[in-house]
Amino acid sequence: MPALSSEAIILQNKPVGESDLVVDFLCPTLGRLKGIAKGAKKSKKRFIHCLESLSRSRLELFEKPSQVWIRIDSGELIEPFNGIRGDFRKWGLAAFACELIQELVPYRDPNRQTYALLRNTLEILDTEKGDPEIGPLFQLKLLQLAGYGLSFEACQACGKKGLDLQKAVFLPGPGRLQCRECTNGQIGIPLSPGALQSLRQANRMELRQAVRLRFTAGTRAEIETLLEKFRLQVLGRELSSARVLRQIQEPYR
Repeated sequence: MPALSSEAIILQNKPVGESDLVVDFLCPTLGRLKGIAKGAKKSKKRFIHCLESLSRSRLELFEKPSQVWIRIDSGELIEPFNGIRGDFRKWGLAAFACELIQELVPYRDPNRQTYALLRNTLEILDTEKGDPEIGPLFQLKLLQLAGYGLSFEACQACGKKGLDLQKAVFLPGPGRLQCRECTNGQIGIPLSPGALQSLRQANRMELRQAVRLRFTAGTRAEIETLLEKFRLQVLGRELSSARVLRQIQEPYR
């Protein structure tokens, strides 16, 4: 693989030895990669702030077939998202988004939509007020891109929809929406008509359109519960960033 130059969002970095960093990052055309930056912790010129988590940077990359990780030769910071770094809640949401990317997006699977979703999410969070709905909206969109898209248009057992689907239940195991008559005793998450309509609207819109939606506190709680239960079903465990995010958000509820 020849030398490449690519925009990237830094998902995570970990120190190795006294001066190196192992970096997990997402590129628009190369996908998610892991690379090593030799001497990054001591460098005064080649890696100034560009390898910090939640940074958008341009990286100079090189790979040899015999190497496990791609080599990061140098980088330049494009956007530090300072509006996120100064707010605990925004930082918690952004860290959660990056960890979910790491769990759901495989290595070397290029997807411009996934990159655009993360970039747009960070840009929205970086604004003065951020957006209160960005957490659940990001999850819905990423699950869809990762092959776990959820449908809220009709009962997935009998096809009942619209006004006939006022009493809906979401079953996290199979990730299915069903009317209560079709659950056959299965335990699910009841959804109010307001939550169901909000989920339908969010699914139909692009992220920057969907953030104009405003959920009531009750609707947001229903949607967050649904996503948490389904996320646990998909991943088999809770994310460490999700636990931290709950601790951060609790005083503000």
